[in-house]
Amino acid sequence: MHLRIFGGTRTPTTERARRAEDLTKTLDLNVLSPDVADAEIERACADAREHHFAALCSYPHLVPLMAERLRGCDVKTCAVIDFPDGTSSTADRAHAAAMAVAEGADELDVVMNYRAMLAGDFRLARDDLLRVGAETNAFFRASSGGRFSMPASVAGPVQLPREVFSNCDATSLRVAMPASMFTPYERITFVTPIVDGCPFFGEANPTEVLLNGRLFRALAAHELGHTLSLGHASRWTCNRRCSIEEYGNAFSVMGGGDGDLNAWEKSALGWLGPIVRPRRNATHELGPVEGPTLLPQALVVRTAASEFWFESRGSATPSFVGDSVQPAGVTVVAGPAPGGELSQYPRENLLLANPAGGARFAYAPGEAFVRAGIFRVTVERHALQSAALRFEWLDRVAPGRPRLRARTTRGRIRLSWDAARERGSGVDSYTAVIDGRAVRTFRSDIPHTTWTAALRAARGSHRVGVYATDRAGNRGRLASARIRIR
Repeated sequence: MHLRIFGGTRTPTTERARRAEDLTKTLDLNVLSPDVADAEIERACADAREHHFAALCSYPHLVPLMAERLRGCDVKTCAVIDFPDGTSSTADRAHAAAMAVAEGADELDVVMNYRAMLAGDFRLARDDLLRVGAETNAFFRASSGGRFSMPASVAGPVQLPREVFSNCDATSLRVAMPASMFTPYERITFVTPIVDGCPFFGEANPTEVLLNGRLFRALAAHELGHTLSLGHASRWTCNRRCSIEEYGNAFSVMGGGDGDLNAWEKSALGWLGPIVRPRRNATHELGPVEGPTLLPQALVVRTAASEFWFESRGSATPSFVGDSVQPAGVTVVAGPAPGGELSQYPRENLLLANPAGGARFAYAPGEAFVRAGIFRVTVERHALQSAALRFEWLDRVAPGRPRLRARTTRGRIRLSWDAARERGSGVDSYTAVIDGRAVRTFRSDIPHTTWTAALRAARGSHRVGVYATDRAGNRGRLASARIRIR
């Protein structure tokens, strides 16, 4: 697979209620006058705190002051690297970025050398594009265990009328260029100077990506992940009410994390190693989801309504949106069980925060994820290369009795029954019984609302029946009927 990068699923701003007090959370406050003084930064910090801006952005040497004044509030400290022209070398900018992070920066805005691009000197921009392309390719090769890659090449620069960019859409850029430029490639990334009217850093559709004035590996991998049909890695948050934080998964690059894809995402792409689906109480060993490992990379628990994916994050995960670094540990995402009962989770791949962790979402050794009355997973041990998870069913309620219908046809017993009512661990199997003897078991891995079976029996009168057993091992009541085979 080849990726072509041009020096031009959308990453839109999080959907928010457009009340006046919420609007500033979508904005950065910039203080970038050449002679900015400490007093001006002090006033800007006070304004940012009062109005709850998303971030306060200024020069790297002012990061310690901003970080001190903004400590404990919801405003991020943003360092603007190589402003305003982006003319420093890649090595100098990387050093400046590292220093800013070390001194307290939560977020970085790195300026591209757009003047060189506009003047026709594409060498520096090409170097940056090739570097990010190589880093992104390395990310996907590692994440997929060598199953997938996107080697990058660079074409351009391409000059287009300004109105083409005002559409804020990668397809518009592609349509405006000669089709012959794209023939050998399956995916194209357009990198442009900042287009002020476009309210996002990146946009993607199945074959094209637009990066709006930002160029770094995590953003490129995020948008290219959309071209692989991955959605956002979100978080399910419940305070007074429950809601979805669109970019709230602080581990996966498809959320706000600068880490590897999670187990659910890798499974969807066919990149995940073995998984464990526990059937009884036991301790299971997991390898890191980041790999490589010979151990299973996920523990998946299905209940009547929901499905839970547990994974081990072997290393701490930084954020590419300026949030705090997430310590290593065991994380869990949830979603509706395929074909199951109505789930409290409206969609798949929702990170569930650790209630005892505060801003730390992963579970540490000794902590447990509990689905009350259904199951518990306790982290017994966690290290870089492996984690031990103790799984236990808590469900003690047996399934309901199926609604049974029985008849005979051509010397055979024909049974049909409706799915048993089960709201806990979920039905694992149905067992057909003739005259008190179990004769056949039907697994419910593929959910049905109505089941049928044809059974053989000798001539005469028989008592036939069906009962359900849930995943926790609880056996339900027998539904039975008397029939006669002539």
